Amino acid sequence: MNAASASSSWSARWPTLAPFALALATVAAYAASLRGGFLNYDDDWLIQNNPLLARRDLGALAAIWTDLSDATRMKLGAEYLPVRDTLEWLEARAYGLDPHAMRAMSLALYVGAVLLVRGWLRRALRAGQDPAGGLRAELAAWVFALHPVHAESVAWLAGRKDVLALLFVAGALHVYSGSSKRRVWAVPLLVTAACASKGVAVAAPLLLPVHDWLARRRVERVPVALSLLAALAVALVHVRVGATVQMIATPAGGSRLAAAATMGPVLLRYLEHAVFPAGLSVIYEVTPASPGAIRAWLGYAPLVAWLVLAVAALRRDDRLPAAALAIFVLTMAPTSQILFPLQNLMADRYLLLPLLGPSLLAGALSAWLLGRHRAARVPIVGLVVALGVVTALRAEVFSDSERLWRDATAKTRADSRAPYQLAMALEPRGDAAGAEAAYREALRRADGGFPRAISNLAILLAKTRRADEAIALLADAAPRFPEDPRLLGNLAELTARSGDEPRARALFDELLSRFPDYEAGRRNYQKRFGRVAPPTLTP
Repeated sequence: MNAASASSSWSARWPTLAPFALALATVAAYAASLRGGFLNYDDDWLIQNNPLLARRDLGALAAIWTDLSDATRMKLGAEYLPVRDTLEWLEARAYGLDPHAMRAMSLALYVGAVLLVRGWLRRALRAGQDPAGGLRAELAAWVFALHPVHAESVAWLAGRKDVLALLFVAGALHVYSGSSKRRVWAVPLLVTAACASKGVAVAAPLLLPVHDWLARRRVERVPVALSLLAALAVALVHVRVGATVQMIATPAGGSRLAAAATMGPVLLRYLEHAVFPAGLSVIYEVTPASPGAIRAWLGYAPLVAWLVLAVAALRRDDRLPAAALAIFVLTMAPTSQILFPLQNLMADRYLLLPLLGPSLLAGALSAWLLGRHRAARVPIVGLVVALGVVTALRAEVFSDSERLWRDATAKTRADSRAPYQLAMALEPRGDAAGAEAAYREALRRADGGFPRAISNLAILLAKTRRADEAIALLADAAPRFPEDPRLLGNLAELTARSGDEPRARALFDELLSRFPDYEAGRRNYQKRFGRVAPPTLTP
């Protein structure tokens, strides 16, 4: 067989081999994360110790789907995500919420999602009729699948909701882009499942007409309309739950215009991470901007440039840049802080769906380079390999709590959560010195205004036979945070252990008079003095 025949044979086999190659590369990129356990970042209370997931009766499933009360929603992450919660309830029955098995399940779901994305891209870019479109689709799928920004969603068990939303959105696009008559009911059903997996999927129905425009076909009105109605219905439930559990935040900066200004630099950072994914972090420090901050508004300049590029391409009858921009903007809208103010102003997981837009552009640019310079194969393959390597490194960060929070602590300057969580990871491992240093760093960043860190540091000091330091720390903090019963309760307990019983009794009396429902304080008093003291002070 000559070289031309061999090349032709390879080209003929590639469409069959490509899905397996993409799946294998994705699994390889995330393999290091599979050995990880539960992280002390929501995994513990949301999954590992969740009382609803531990229940074996069908009443737990009924509560997951129908109970919108504050108590039940708070157990489930202050959200209405019944698809995610049902899957995890089933996993608890199947293999007892084993973190390794759950991580494997998340990766399997993600592999399924990226294969559906690939299939949809091939249909959207008409790979069957246009070889150039097929090349664009393949390259875009590889960039999307191996991009490191997805590591937070795939390798973090509490991020399962993102992977499920991606799976169902990709499934809806894939089914809608076909010709089956089942689209009429299957697409709205998949959109509903996506929205019940994560709220940001409410933008999914808007992607359907974008697909039609890109694929140059007529909009299928019935599935689009039914999908919009389904997304709206689930969105109303999300809004109700958000209001019930008080998770809907005030706009950053105090107004929607200020929130829009704040999001300028955030959008710029998102686009930077899409192009050059260095500096990814589980925590981002975002400073709210005022509407008059000109530099903040300049963050929208890349989107304006993208729009100009899209208009120029449309004049050449190339719809891809415009469609990519529409996908990015529409899927970013739910987390833009403008329409729906959220507590987190920026997160890698918010790029999960919007990254489809930049991936399309990357695929188109790579295909254009390959069409003009055969030597471009080397840097393009190098880029894909580099993405996979960075993803593997990033996924490994999410395999261990200590590694995760060391990374976040190094990448932040003022946020006290990262060093606090690092201390919480180090302390159970017996690294008292490291935990103390991390607690003190958290307090330094919070300028001392972190009662929980003060309380935990005091307990740590007491455990390391530095009770006098612990008592002094608590005695200084308790008056500064009069609404925190832990500080006063720990001060009373440590004072009692030091042998100063009169002072301890007075502190316990003060604690129970001010916080009569504080169970830990009541238990400790009863344990020491054999009865529960009546309130002796006016609250």
